[in-house]
Amino acid sequence: MTLNASRLKQMVRIVALLFIIFVLSASTLFKIPAFAAEPQAVYYISPQGNDSNPGTKDAPFKTITKARDVVRTVNKNMTGDIIVYLREGSYNLTDTVTFTPEDSGTNGYTIHYRAYPKETPVIMAAEKVTGWTQYDGDIYRAPLSRSAKLRSLYVNEKRAYMASRTITCQGGWGEYTVTGAWDSGTQSDGIKYRGEDFPASPRNPSDIESESGSTWNKAIVCFREVTTDGGDRILKLQQPYGSIAQRVDSGAAFQTGYGASHKVSNVFEFLDTPGEFYFDRSEGYVYYYKESDEDMSAASVYAPNGLETLFDISGSSTSDRVERLTFYGLTFKYSDWNLKEIDGSYGKANLQGAAVQVAYEQGKYQNGFMRRDDVCPAAICVNNSDTIVFERNTLAHTGAEGISMVNDVRNSS
Repeated sequence: MTLNASRLKQMVRIVALLFIIFVLSASTLFKIPAFAAEPQAVYYISPQGNDSNPGTKDAPFKTITKARDVVRTVNKNMTGDIIVYLREGSYNLTDTVTFTPEDSGTNGYTIHYRAYPKETPVIMAAEKVTGWTQYDGDIYRAPLSRSAKLRSLYVNEKRAYMASRTITCQGGWGEYTVTGAWDSGTQSDGIKYRGEDFPASPRNPSDIESESGSTWNKAIVCFREVTTDGGDRILKLQQPYGSIAQRVDSGAAFQTGYGASHKVSNVFEFLDTPGEFYFDRSEGYVYYYKESDEDMSAASVYAPNGLETLFDISGSSTSDRVERLTFYGLTFKYSDWNLKEIDGSYGKANLQGAAVQVAYEQGKYQNGFMRRDDVCPAAICVNNSDTIVFERNTLAHTGAEGISMVNDVRNSS
């Protein structure tokens, strides 16, 4: 079919009209107003500021929580938008920044947390690791004070990985019986590896992880003790999570059978590949096998500080929501996660999706997935909220998820 010029122009006008209708409809749906001609208030935050300041451009606040608390004093009956500008630099958090219903925009107006034009504020939760010295060849080490296992390290903005090796399982060991709320059963209490494949006395055995790939997912378990039985190393599982991970159906469970392939991580003796690291909690040092082109005396190295969620935006119910907040042009980095904890044991297993199994179940996914699963933590978590907008932000180097809108979030994007 051939279109003449008149017909083509008509079609272009129709498409343009439909686009305009779509944009107007989307604006109405998400209730995203433009900036008021005269904002009710404008505040500024800077890493070089001071929370005793008035929050002006020339005398900014220092922390996000201070700006949030000041906004709480003026947002009950808003007459225009409120804008909080974050200036260039790093805002290093040690506690989650929370936004509750009292932090909401009111009267149809919005509270904006924005990067100052042409600047890049970074919201992070990490410790810079310095003082690197050569340990052995291309392995360097630096002091790091941290009580928990370290699962991620970032060198020159690149993720390093736990020292690991792929090992063949020699079968399960022992028995562990779970008496659960929905089901009970017995699983292996440990796994066996050949002595030549695994060290007899590894450092920090409770930090070691084993990952079993499966049809739909990867299951991770942790250990409580390493012993030797003849020519085998016995790795005793942290329980009950070790048994929970073995109970997932559809071929997605942690595999303890003979011949299963396991990726075993966080073992110092496995530190043999550029880009790997090992953190020795008992010693207080992090070891890193450097890349050939890296100069550790000039490297920028960060370790997450243990904070799983940087921003939590949560109302208390569907009748008490957080409303009308926008976040624009911000960078979020270095959230942490050390797997799911159940009664002092750690791991991550699930059939599929960004979820984690939290209970010993029937082994039939459809029978219990609503009660046995939970979501993983996110760098930004949103619940019971309305008209929450994230636009042109950057999320990088997160321990688990990025932005999570879990329960009763509406009109948000």
